[in-house]
Amino acid sequence: MFNRAIYNRQFVRLISANMFFWMSVNFFLPVLPIYYHSLGMDDHQIGLAIGAFFVGSVLFRVFAGRAVDRYGGKQVLTIGIVLSVLSIVGYYYSQTLLPAVLARFLHGAGISGYAAAALTLVTLMHEEHHTTEAVAAYTLFSMLGVGAAASSAIWLFGLGDMTLIVASGVLTTILSLLLFPKNPELKVKILVAETLPLRTVACHPGVLIPAVSLLASSICFGSMMTFLPLMMFSQGIKGLGLFYVAYSVTVILSRFWVSRLCAWLTPERLAVYILLLVGATMLLAGRIVADWVLILSGASIGISSGLAFPTMASIVTANTQPVNRGTAFGFYTMAFDIGVAVGAIGMGAVASAWGYQAVFLTAGVYTLVYAAVYYWWLMGKLLSCQELPGESG
Repeated sequence: MFNRAIYNRQFVRLISANMFFWMSVNFFLPVLPIYYHSLGMDDHQIGLAIGAFFVGSVLFRVFAGRAVDRYGGKQVLTIGIVLSVLSIVGYYYSQTLLPAVLARFLHGAGISGYAAAALTLVTLMHEEHHTTEAVAAYTLFSMLGVGAAASSAIWLFGLGDMTLIVASGVLTTILSLLLFPKNPELKVKILVAETLPLRTVACHPGVLIPAVSLLASSICFGSMMTFLPLMMFSQGIKGLGLFYVAYSVTVILSRFWVSRLCAWLTPERLAVYILLLVGATMLLAGRIVADWVLILSGASIGISSGLAFPTMASIVTANTQPVNRGTAFGFYTMAFDIGVAVGAIGMGAVASAWGYQAVFLTAGVYTLVYAAVYYWWLMGKLLSCQELPGESG
């Protein structure tokens, strides 16, 4: 991650743009559950509104990835940023469920275009032997933006309700567009005619297994971020800043270690520990309501989230040729969105029927069971699979 060879001027601009973009997205996740609750929405409606973001992203992820492979990243990225700005403005006027769902859905569609283009360009702007370091640096700056937004959003919300949050979101999104390199120089050239069908790419073990693993951890992330604040608030514990500060610090620090951990354990084995950590965290958060649990849960979910995405992404990179990488990452990042949507919308129904503790128990048990399946069966398939065919041109 600290190899000077990867930090040319264009890459520095790209990762800086990436930091501001994900900062803009994550201003909203900490405050929207509380804001929608103040508008009179129940738990199920809050889950629908929060989860609509990830539904929009899911529906457009693969199309965005294919568009990057066919038409290039610049056009797809610009469209994604424009849609993001429009949706953020829409938050300001979303006082009821339907406008809130529409604004969140549009925002999800916007980030799908940006994410597919940016992540693919990172892997194509460097030689293959620098890809893991470049992805780690890229995701570190993502987490710097996430951490800054998550730790300041509650404070900004307290100062000016949604007005300051929306203004901050619009400003940082526009900054990301201005900073992004206009004509990125690619070290790896691709031949569009050689792209493989979506089904071939998505069903390959080197793409499918890390995507399903990311899905499991994302269900926990979506459940935690949506319902832990509501559960603690319902019990009279209002120190939510402790949770978000612990999350922000650890999600950033974990990115500094991801390259070393992958080199030491291998990404395939590191995935087991990530799944065990996030599953155990969910069980703990659902059992004990206390300030110290907020801090520990924030730190644990920060570590697991900080490690999960780049670890699984390095597996996808190692198993795909550059010509199919936009499609592969479109499918891979879709798994994150599906997981968070299930954590918000699906678990919203669970919370309405059986309470908040059932949310954490369900997500935690599922993830721990999947971790066992991964360790005893899927990891072996992953280690023995062959790289997807394709020429880089």
